[in-house]
Amino acid sequence: MPKESLIYGIPAEQEALAERFKKHKTLFNRDDLNGIKAIFDDVGANGDRAVFEMTRKFDEVAIDRIVLSEAFVRQSVESLSPSLRSAIDHAIRNVREANLALLPESWEKEIRPGTVIGENVRPLQSVGIWIPARKGPLVSTAIMLVVAAKAAGVPNIVVGMPPLKDGNGDPGTVAAAKLAGADSFVIGNGVSIIAGFAQGTESIPEVDGIFGPGPGGIAAAMSVAMTYGKKSVLGIGPTECMILADETADPLKVAYDLINEGEHGPDSSSILVTNSSSLAQKVEALLGSCIDEFEEKRKEFLRRVFGPEGKGAIVVAPDMRQACEFVDWFAPEHLMIVCDKDAERELVGRIRNAGEILIGDNTPFSAANYGIGITAVLPTNHYARIFSGITAKDMIKYSTIGKLSHDALREIYPIIKELGTYEQLPAHVKAAEIRLTKAPSS
Repeated sequence: MPKESLIYGIPAEQEALAERFKKHKTLFNRDDLNGIKAIFDDVGANGDRAVFEMTRKFDEVAIDRIVLSEAFVRQSVESLSPSLRSAIDHAIRNVREANLALLPESWEKEIRPGTVIGENVRPLQSVGIWIPARKGPLVSTAIMLVVAAKAAGVPNIVVGMPPLKDGNGDPGTVAAAKLAGADSFVIGNGVSIIAGFAQGTESIPEVDGIFGPGPGGIAAAMSVAMTYGKKSVLGIGPTECMILADETADPLKVAYDLINEGEHGPDSSSILVTNSSSLAQKVEALLGSCIDEFEEKRKEFLRRVFGPEGKGAIVVAPDMRQACEFVDWFAPEHLMIVCDKDAERELVGRIRNAGEILIGDNTPFSAANYGIGITAVLPTNHYARIFSGITAKDMIKYSTIGKLSHDALREIYPIIKELGTYEQLPAHVKAAEIRLTKAPSS
């Protein structure tokens, strides 16, 4: 029988908590992957025709073209209200500033006399950005991903999105992406668009990197795209948040912060972890009345998230050490730490697995989602144990650099000789030896 209360005490109720989240580790299964591969094969064989068919079948929208017209893109920008345009422009500036601060530069360093190493940093030549809209428009996601690519110096940025019922993309999202630096737009079923990015069709250009969030099917499509030699970041699924708090946290703020991420959809995860039973009880009592404030669609999402079958929970740990262990096990996409000021830095230092860490009472999830400038396109479903959020650093590649003087080559020649001989590769040895038997080149 499903547990009625959202509150779970650990370690006593560890098994019940694991049962609530038993499906969380599986972002997509093998059957999903096989279906995605079939769509890739179809798009590879039939191009645009396959995209049209998949869009009609899965999105229930009949489209007659895949590329959005320049006139529609221009009209989308011009139709923005002054206040929304101002907010978009401000967000773009903040996201650009953050990405430029994160972006690595080419470098060289002499690590031993005559031995120079380094890295040559170059942007990908083209990227495809997927912006989902199944549960509503995601203007902020368009800004974050397109600006990241632009900051990296990617010369060709193509944005893909699902069509609305009228066969166009969401105007606000199109406008934001254009202002952020997108070069062109394509619409259609998500998996088929990603398959097009991976292989190219008559209307969809083949690109070097493919990035974007979405449900299990989109995540599976990103993994398949990598087998086509495309760069991507895995594990960007349905949103999840976790709040690590002590008795100093404001219960009402915590309740709204849990709702902040829960309102994205019924598959969202929204969890409070605390060492305070009092805080846990107060937050649980407030959630119902706070949820009732919202319009019916969001209310329905939230009731499912915090209902018996949802992935909302309040976890009470005996102490902050065990609370942090639970955080690291879950590896949340968004983590907020709200506790005594003296403990903040200690707790940040303890956390190993989180897509982002927001610190303090004045840093709600919405601030990071929209305004700070750091990415909110982050790994979910335990993937934050090994992956990071998508930034300009994902839109570049590195060429390692090596340079030797004649003396430096002579110093490592014994290594070349011994290893080359053991591996039975005599030309390896000869290529170094011939340089050492001749006068040094200038």
